[in-house]
Amino acid sequence: MIVHLLESTLLLAIALLFAHLPRLAARTRYAIVFSALMKFAIPSAIVPRLLAAFGIDLTGMKGTIVISALGPLSMASLPQTAAPVWPMAAAAIWAAIAIALLARSFVRGRAAVRVALANAVAAEDVALVRARGRAGVTRDVRLLRSSSIATPATIGLFRPIIIIPADTQLAGAELETILTHESAHIARRDNLLSVIEAIAGSALWFHPLVWIARRVLDAAREEACDSVVIASGDTNTYLTALEKVCGAAIAPRAAGISCIVSNTIQERMNAIMRFGTRRLLPHRAVTSAVIALIAIATVGTGVARALPQTGDDTAATPYKIEVTATRTDRYFGFSVTIRSRADGHEIHSARLKARIEEWATVRSEKSDSDGGHETIIRAKGQTDGTATVEIVIDGATPIVRRIVAIPNEGKTSNETISLNLKDAEIHDVLRTFAQLTKMNIAIEPGVTRFVTEDLHEIPWTEALDKILDDANLQQKRVGNTIYISRK
Repeated sequence: MIVHLLESTLLLAIALLFAHLPRLAARTRYAIVFSALMKFAIPSAIVPRLLAAFGIDLTGMKGTIVISALGPLSMASLPQTAAPVWPMAAAAIWAAIAIALLARSFVRGRAAVRVALANAVAAEDVALVRARGRAGVTRDVRLLRSSSIATPATIGLFRPIIIIPADTQLAGAELETILTHESAHIARRDNLLSVIEAIAGSALWFHPLVWIARRVLDAAREEACDSVVIASGDTNTYLTALEKVCGAAIAPRAAGISCIVSNTIQERMNAIMRFGTRRLLPHRAVTSAVIALIAIATVGTGVARALPQTGDDTAATPYKIEVTATRTDRYFGFSVTIRSRADGHEIHSARLKARIEEWATVRSEKSDSDGGHETIIRAKGQTDGTATVEIVIDGATPIVRRIVAIPNEGKTSNETISLNLKDAEIHDVLRTFAQLTKMNIAIEPGVTRFVTEDLHEIPWTEALDKILDDANLQQKRVGNTIYISRK
């Protein structure tokens, strides 16, 4: 997730810088920034999955990968490590704020629509027919007059309605330019796009570049509609009409509503006055090139992260192996999860129970393109060792084949040790023996002893016998485990 945010942030920053080139049309600037903003919704990690759906295995790895994935096991109960609280708390805070912002945007939009439709009456004006033709709108558009609004606006995502103030004082040509502007919003589907922007802005409320991008999009959207009006009409007439309708207070921004009055009206008028003085870059060519570059960056990053890397075996696989073991009575429970290194997505998981000093075998059915095969998972119940996970790669899907707990080499019974103990606590002494011998030593609950010994170069088994005997304790050895209890 962090990698995806950094990647998308870099692309958005580049898009914002590129959007300020002087020879870009407003609609081109809008398309560039909007495309970069949408990149946040398309992580490069989905690329390997999409390719795998078409039978393209980027890993190119078939056969077996053996990964050492677990440290020494203890005879004592090994509780599962609790997940840290702060990621869940952070996610909860993020979700709460995102939902609140989205709800506020929705409520504002609904309230603005109710106000606009209050006391609205249908209006028939031939200027709307001409305006629709100038903006390239072929579908039906309703025109209403309302005494509840002060400036023209367009509402509706799929059934657009243009609403103008009931007391508007615009001449025929002036009204036509304003209606052309609103019709341009309909042709561009700006209301629908603004809803998408609102969703993205709410989800990415913590991102400063996203707030900047939304301001750029607001300005570019209105300038793009201004360009449609100027390209098909008289500039002076449109400027006169804008001056009249912008005498009202600036309307608050609401998702799903396009209002001709904006907080960039002065900049827009300056742009209108300069319209046609610069040769602009071709919109389709620039937009297509930018979208292609974003797609190439997304696909390239996804492919690069999915391909095997050089280095050790663990780093060479695109899979992350998680192994845990818990002690319950005389059993060890192994849990193995295979995740994608790219995005942490769980690919396969397996569980088994193994008795100490015995082999455990678990069989599970898993279907594949050949009609199904049996996955066999084995674990040798060594109580001290390293669990080695053997992964069988079948096409693009890794399957846990077995888990083997390999014992660490400790001191043999013939090796000698020297100890000089004075009032040493028995638990500390036995813990030292466990480390030296790589044996598991389990002590009966409630046993507390302090021992004093001075031993030199004697086999560790004899040293342990003497220490236990002097402490009035006894031992029972089962395989790789020594159980200590009172006599």
